Amino acid sequence: MKPQLQPLLHPDQLDLLDLLDLLAEEARSQGHRMLDRLQQEWREGTNRFDREGECVLIAVREDRIVGVCGLNRDPYCSLKDIGRVRRLYVASGVRRRGVGRLLVEAIQQRCPGVFQQLRLRTNSSAASAFYQALGFRPVEDEPDCTHVWTVSA
Repeated sequence: MKPQLQPLLHPDQLDLLDLLDLLAEEARSQGHRMLDRLQQEWREGTNRFDREGECVLIAVREDRIVGVCGLNRDPYCSLKDIGRVRRLYVASGVRRRGVGRLLVEAIQQRCPGVFQQLRLRTNSSAASAFYQALGFRPVEDEPDCTHVWTVSA
């Protein structure tokens, strides 16, 4: 069964963030804190993915959240038309089944007319290969960015 994508959060529905608890627990057990940061920043109000062009998407399979990915205006860049892929995580039980690709491609499809470029940072060689397969090119000598994707008009 192919996962369904949907927007996760609306600024007035903080309780929806709790739906990520199980996925965040799994990520934490594997040494990843990106979902803890997503939840913390949301609760503190420092990142609600609510500016123009921003969103958080979830992948749902059999009524369970199996993946999450966010899109922000890049906080490390002063240009307003630069987006950033944030907090991508896919449940271990569904990895290598297209969930991550589905999420990132959905993020990429939201960019035309809003962003000229998408940026991200990863220190994982597997993630690097994944992003390169999706059209991101590696960049060097940028402390806050390891990969860039140019948005087609």
